Amino acid sequence: MIDISKLFDSYSRQARLFPGLLTLFPIILTAIAWFPRLVTSSWGATLVTIATSCGLLYGLSVLSRSRGKKVEKRLLAEWGGWPSTIWLRHREEHLPPPALARYHAFFAKNVPLFVTPSPEQERADPKAADAMYASGVKWLQERCRGKAYPLVEKENAEYGFRRNLRGLKPIGIAACLAALLISVLTVVWRHENTIPAVSSFSLSALLAALAAIKPAAIGAICVDLVALTAWLTVVRDDWVRDAGDQFARALLACCDTLEVPATAQPTAAASGKRPRRASTATGETRSRQTRSEGGES
Repeated sequence: MIDISKLFDSYSRQARLFPGLLTLFPIILTAIAWFPRLVTSSWGATLVTIATSCGLLYGLSVLSRSRGKKVEKRLLAEWGGWPSTIWLRHREEHLPPPALARYHAFFAKNVPLFVTPSPEQERADPKAADAMYASGVKWLQERCRGKAYPLVEKENAEYGFRRNLRGLKPIGIAACLAALLISVLTVVWRHENTIPAVSSFSLSALLAALAAIKPAAIGAICVDLVALTAWLTVVRDDWVRDAGDQFARALLACCDTLEVPATAQPTAAASGKRPRRASTATGETRSRQTRSEGGES
């Protein structure tokens, strides 16, 4: 038995590997239902071990991430930025005004070179305001990693899971259709009386034909149909956005609990006495805004 916990960390398993495995699940289930010897025979286990040793699972996780990152670019353009950045805007209504003011004050107090844009400044230069918000989010995110922040880790992994599953959607639909096609062809091949029973529109003949098919195969067909329905109705852009909003809520809530050491808070020198250094740091801060949110760096 392969212990995937030794091959992948918690985030990689949940956000990258599991979407890939779910995408291939209909084909794997259908193959096992119709050809159970794939599981019971020793050569089947050997084949899985060899495939894993050759990097099949790792390649699947890489494919999952790359497909997710590709669809993420489109989603960010449609959303107008990262949800965590959007939530800090004055013009948005995701947060109550007192909570928004509290988060802005936290960033201004603790994040070097962070100056909260006013509503007028935000309207005049939205890109500059978003760059300032993004710098604060990135600073907060780097300090809210690990087991000390379980809710942030959980929401981050769920966002990665949904995003990558959305990226794999075309492959997932194709896998479901392929699995159904395999089942149909196998029924025609092994149970020749099924097609005449269906075309006769006789309930008794149809039930007799279905009774001859293995229950595991019928169950696999039902699962494939459910999976196809889920790909079409559940795995959607708004499903990913909901996870992004949940992550933004969990991350920004850390502003109320995070204890920042005094040595990590902005100093007078960083705020204005050395303008050249401040200018350079500002450039670095703005250059980081294009980094991805969550564990997908």
